[in-house]
Amino acid sequence: MNLKNLAGLFIYLLVGVLYFFVHDFGVAFYKLHMGGFTARGVSIGITAELTFYFFILINLVVFALPKLASKIVVIVFMVAVILFYFLPENPVRAMAYSGLTSSMSLLALVGHSLVDRVISRRNSSSGR
Repeated sequence: MNLKNLAGLFIYLLVGVLYFFVHDFGVAFYKLHMGGFTARGVSIGITAELTFYFFILINLVVFALPKLASKIVVIVFMVAVILFYFLPENPVRAMAYSGLTSSMSLLALVGHSLVDRVISRRNSSSGR
């Protein structure tokens, strides 16, 4: 595995960890300002966890794909599946989870692109 792939994998893992913190912050923020959730139960809690696993799976696919257009299509597919699952019963969760997963995926995509560009410039300027 070359340095570009290793750095990209690190970026994607870092965004996966960041997802936890942003999710927990969003839940605490919502509870503070809205007074708690209206939908309760095990099934909606498991759904939040499954959404995270789906996010990880999709980002592994995005990491492996070579073309930017195909990466964007896969991210849009992920958002569409999340919206399809949550709407119309849970519109707030639909907006929150689709926004969270798409923004985190795009953050990883941009971060990987920037690190890839920096490594490519460094390698080309050093004569490798």
